[in-house]
Amino acid sequence: MSVKNKILSLTASLLLLTMLTLPVGAVSVDVTDPDAMLPVDIILDQENKEIRKVYDLSPSTDPSTLPMGQFERDGLLYDCTDVLREVIIGSETQVITQEEKVDSDKKDMDTILSLLPQEKEVTTEEGFTGTLTLDLESIKTEAAGYGSSTQPVTATRTYPNLANQDLNHLPKSITEGGRTLTLQDVQWQTDNTYNADDYEIGDRFTAVCTYGGSKTVSYVTGYTTTANYSGEVYRTGVTVIRYTVIFTGTPMEPVAEEQSQSGGLNWLMVALPALAALGAGTGGTYFFMKRKERKMYEELAESNDAAAGRHSDDGDTGAGGGV
Repeated sequence: MSVKNKILSLTASLLLLTMLTLPVGAVSVDVTDPDAMLPVDIILDQENKEIRKVYDLSPSTDPSTLPMGQFERDGLLYDCTDVLREVIIGSETQVITQEEKVDSDKKDMDTILSLLPQEKEVTTEEGFTGTLTLDLESIKTEAAGYGSSTQPVTATRTYPNLANQDLNHLPKSITEGGRTLTLQDVQWQTDNTYNADDYEIGDRFTAVCTYGGSKTVSYVTGYTTTANYSGEVYRTGVTVIRYTVIFTGTPMEPVAEEQSQSGGLNWLMVALPALAALGAGTGGTYFFMKRKERKMYEELAESNDAAAGRHSDDGDTGAGGGV
């Protein structure tokens, strides 16, 4: 490849590199802000030079946040000339689940179902209304609390064939069901016996003893049952506020266009100085290479002339010697 072709290839490569490394602001690219308010529809009316941007907002959204600034499109400068507001009323539905809680003295299912209706009408804080149905599988019953009480405990013991009614022969306490009971009462019974010879035998006694004590008994004070009701509810009201922002376009004046071009960062204005500098550097490189090539040719010519002179001197000397 010749020196000239190498220089042209280098120039093209540097030019491409310069265009690829231009700053982002030098290229007119509209980067969409993900948090920006985006229209749901854009209506173009080229005949009347109008652009309508439609936005659907919630009732709580401030309409002053709508984009209303002027912009350029197809040689026209568009300004906001009007804003239309439309209230869209519709119904909204959702499925909800609510928990119901009831108290009862018993935990049998008949008692619980008598306290829980199969259906109930509800109205939520957000204004939704509807009918919810009892979910039988969600019913859970637990003890609400516990109490305790003291109850008497008694036991009876019989001690027969006693010679007399002496209490000292009777146990003063016994153990019954792991509890210690004390003697509280004694009832005596007499057995009169005799023999065939009318020989009288003394009376024998039987003691019927009552022992007593107390025990503490725990019991459930009540039951709490929870159950879920589920169903679809709906509400009718304001759901969407639709705003239509109308922009009207006017032809752009040349002065305004020049000011706009001078005010913004035009990529050509950034690229041209870079290209000029690149051209100057490339031209200087080409000039330097040409100068070096010319000098090389001059040195080569001088070298050839010197060699020719030396050959000429040698020839003259030989001729003189011959004469």
